[in-house]
Amino acid sequence: MKGQRREDRPVRPQAEPRVTRTDPRRERGSTLLEIAVAFSLLALTVGGIYAFVVTGGKSARVTNNFLQTQAQLRAALDNVVDEIRWAQSVTAASASSVTLFIPQNTPFSTSSPYEVTFAYDATADVISRQVDPDAGGPQPAGPSEPLAYGVVAEDGSDGALFEYFDAAGSALGSTPSDLDAVARVRLTISTTRDDVTRVFTGDAALRAR
Repeated sequence: MKGQRREDRPVRPQAEPRVTRTDPRRERGSTLLEIAVAFSLLALTVGGIYAFVVTGGKSARVTNNFLQTQAQLRAALDNVVDEIRWAQSVTAASASSVTLFIPQNTPFSTSSPYEVTFAYDATADVISRQVDPDAGGPQPAGPSEPLAYGVVAEDGSDGALFEYFDAAGSALGSTPSDLDAVARVRLTISTTRDDVTRVFTGDAALRAR
């Protein structure tokens, strides 16, 4: 059996691991910069979210306020038109007010006739309703009760206009000279809030005429 020949090979010394030394001051400066950048980004994000929330909240309040104003104006117009519809005649008329005679045996008065006046106050931007319970008799008229607020045009002018028509549909203007000819009354009202304006129109023929 042949003996194995062993070769002695030189052993290469292992290199020592290289250690990279970092200046502690450089590490500290880099960390502070990153923190400053992070806080800046956080501030921008929070600021954007806050602005969005504030703007959205303001927009929601403006929309809600206008919708409430619009709803009460629509309700007031419907009430005025309904009562006009049951009138027998117009006893006084102008561009800003109308007085109607309502006979008895109507949904508004089953026992006795009365007069009702709808008027627009341009100073207070209000449409009101006042009832004379015995239609010009000795009993005094009741207090004027507001029906709608915020009645004003976009340019700040009058927000309500009464117009009158005869039985044929011909316009008699806003100050008819012959009240007996009035067979239909039209009311146009405007409301303006936060630079937004809506215009509503209602008219009715005098059913009991």
